[in-house]
Amino acid sequence: MAVYTYDAEADALYVSLVDDDDAVIERTEELGPNLHVDLDSGGRVLGVEFLYPTTHGIDAEAVKQRYGIQVEIPFTFAA
Repeated sequence: MAVYTYDAEADALYVSLVDDDDAVIERTEELGPNLHVDLDSGGRVLGVEFLYPTTHGIDAEAVKQRYGIQVEIPFTFAA
């Protein structure tokens, strides 16, 4: 189950995709200027960060294309 965290001060949305307290972020890949993906040592996607969703929107198509993961955001941000 995905867990969504929004930081209004930073205007950043983080979507945690794993329910594993032992998961360790090994590296972060930048898929665009406002899209970052956190991976563990095996390449498993742990989370996705969207920067400035209120002004730039949310587009997770690059995550789907690169990792085969559909990231669903069940809400919208007003610009």
